[in-house]
Amino acid sequence: MPTRSRSLPALTTANFSVVYPQGPPADPDAGILLGWDGEIALDIQWAHSMAPDARIVVVASSGQDNEDFQDCIRYITTHTLGHVVSNSWELDTDIIAGADEENSYSQVLELASAAGISVNFSSGDGGDGGLGSPEGAPGVPSNNPWATAVGGTTIINQNTGASGRVELGWGNNGVFLNVGGVLDPPEQLGLLGGAGGGESIFFAKPSWQSALQGTGRQVPDVAALADPYTGVPIVLTENGEQFFEPGVGGTSLACPIFSAIWSLAIQDANVGLGQAARVISKLPAGTVTDVVPQGSSTNLAGTIFDASGSTAYSSNDLFSGLLFSQQTYLDANWTVVAGENIAISFGTDSSLTVTPGWDNVTGWGSPIGLAFIKAAAGTASK
Repeated sequence: MPTRSRSLPALTTANFSVVYPQGPPADPDAGILLGWDGEIALDIQWAHSMAPDARIVVVASSGQDNEDFQDCIRYITTHTLGHVVSNSWELDTDIIAGADEENSYSQVLELASAAGISVNFSSGDGGDGGLGSPEGAPGVPSNNPWATAVGGTTIINQNTGASGRVELGWGNNGVFLNVGGVLDPPEQLGLLGGAGGGESIFFAKPSWQSALQGTGRQVPDVAALADPYTGVPIVLTENGEQFFEPGVGGTSLACPIFSAIWSLAIQDANVGLGQAARVISKLPAGTVTDVVPQGSSTNLAGTIFDASGSTAYSSNDLFSGLLFSQQTYLDANWTVVAGENIAISFGTDSSLTVTPGWDNVTGWGSPIGLAFIKAAAGTASK
């Protein structure tokens, strides 16, 4: 049977717009200089890919301070621009943010939640932020109890299991194996990137997290694809020229993917569903993939021969000191350029750890397509 492809609908004035609550920025190229064009393109293109019939509104601030972002969220709420807000950014870590910053986000996020809007935030790309502990590690404002925090996963295609696909929590460590010659010993690079998460030391656990460990708000709530090594392409336009950028990831990808899925649930319900985090915590089994650690019998191992003799290295030897309690993971020999190879681990996110049930890398897990959409839509008050 011949296959048929469906093109995405074009973005037109009927389904796409840009608004400037504070007026257009003085320098229209400032976003390019600071990298916001890539973030915006990633959000638009992958939200549109996942929910092609959704109406997309880009709400652009004139700056990048807390006050600018909060003003935009308030503008969305007061002007009823939509039921889902995707934010691919973090500003501070919970442990260093002050009470004024934390509480000022609560003011605008609580209003949005009361208006039936789910304000979703990326959980960050630096794992535990170097703290070596989940406490105080989550980013602001994803740690807010009135926000939904989106963590990250890795999706690897391999010839195991019925589906040939493995989903892990996102966290990559790197070790140089070869740079102009084989390195003995291999040179550790450390954490290359991983989903943020952990326990807030400022906000207490909300009621819908009462069954979780600890006393503070736990991050994240849900997860989607984030690993740039198993990432997605985007198209960027700069100075009138378009170019293709492959292998884009981070929780900046996970957030619009999840936000699009949440908008599909709203479409199915035909009514706003409110804050996603509260709903997800109560969904039945079979609606999210409970991401758990997975390993492989073909992880890297080998022997280096040099003038001093031979030294055998297992995968655990290569990543020794980087794994914390994580001993079950996958890895690969990644060729960066000719003559330069890196061992990359998949599923090793600093001190943050994937476990059965809720965990501080993937939250409750990743949505299972239609089952998740139908279950979430079924919670609507009609």
